[in-house]
Amino acid sequence: MLYFTLILALVGQLVTAYKKQQIALSEASTNFSGQLYQKIALNEPNIVYSPYSIHSVLTMISEGARGETSAQIKDSLSITSLGDTVHAVYKELIKLLNSFKEVTIHTGNALYVKQDLHILPAFLENSTKYYNAKVDNINLSAKGGPERPINDYIAQKTKNVIKDVLSPGDIKPDTALLVVNTLFFNGTWENSFNPELTTKEDFHLLDNTVKQIDMMHDNRSLRIKKDNLNGLDVAEISFKGNRFTLIIVLPHQMDSLTDLETSLAQPHKVDEICTGLDHVDVQLAIPKFKIETSLDLIPALKALGIEDAFEPGVADFSGITPTGMSVCHNIIYYLIIDLSCPVYLSQVVHKAVIDVQETGTVAAAVTVAKVTITSEPVNLQPEEKFIVDHPFIYFLRDRQTGQILFQGKFSG
Repeated sequence: MLYFTLILALVGQLVTAYKKQQIALSEASTNFSGQLYQKIALNEPNIVYSPYSIHSVLTMISEGARGETSAQIKDSLSITSLGDTVHAVYKELIKLLNSFKEVTIHTGNALYVKQDLHILPAFLENSTKYYNAKVDNINLSAKGGPERPINDYIAQKTKNVIKDVLSPGDIKPDTALLVVNTLFFNGTWENSFNPELTTKEDFHLLDNTVKQIDMMHDNRSLRIKKDNLNGLDVAEISFKGNRFTLIIVLPHQMDSLTDLETSLAQPHKVDEICTGLDHVDVQLAIPKFKIETSLDLIPALKALGIEDAFEPGVADFSGITPTGMSVCHNIIYYLIIDLSCPVYLSQVVHKAVIDVQETGTVAAAVTVAKVTITSEPVNLQPEEKFIVDHPFIYFLRDRQTGQILFQGKFSG
């Protein structure tokens, strides 16, 4: 009996430790997303990106970084405190996401390696072990160019929502490695909107003009919050299974949108926004919208403190390839020339799409990092109104883990 009790206690401790690690990873990814938002979204009227996709692919790459390069990546991703366990935590998160059946959600990782490049076995092993990464060679002789097979992989993983991420010529003879992460989400609302109630209505723009857009309507019980202290309203609209939700954050005044955006850089701000919601019968009206965004992330990542990784001769990815040292030697000695130069990140591109409709939401994202060798209505009596008729911020969030899969802004 005592032995059984000890086993239960041990299991309980392991479960608690696991939950703490998932919370820590969620906080790290959310904090990174809030900082990244300041660099990529403040000047954009409409934007969508995937914090999960960007954070996870950079975390996978961090396993092969060393020295100051490693420290900068981990600090910017807020994963330093998790240490090497971060990869095991990501493994469990990937399993949790891909096993949920009430919505269609798929994540994928892939490494495309230059044929004659020696990748350290430990990096390949950890990428496959923790991130289920597919490993393949870059096919320089592929019909349509070496970019075609990778674009085909991304299109297949995102159900053709995202195509042609790589352009002809993106893969050059000195391209050593491409690290790819894909995320696809297709969720049906717990309660769908009746398309017959969708009408053209006024949406107030940031420049004080008005635009006619499609607005979806319903009367329903909804988790909302009226936060007069911070001047914003929050609504949480659930997908089937009630695990994944679309959270809309609507400032009371249009001129306070920038203040709301800036506040996202504060630690735990998103958690604060997402807590304190209560079920209320509401008259709901939200825009029907679709946003596509393509981003070159290098300027933003540099501004967040990841600098060395993008500098030839400075970047230290010696955990990926033996030629990833932090010093590049050009030595002429008895006519023997050593051109063993380091590898560095030469490109980090991200593309995301979100499509919010009456039946549900489809969203997809891809992040590619290139490593280069130097060279119907319910009959309710609503107590409240939640009318989204001016610019707002949104999060597509996993309630179980706290992970933000997609984040962005809609301004009409």
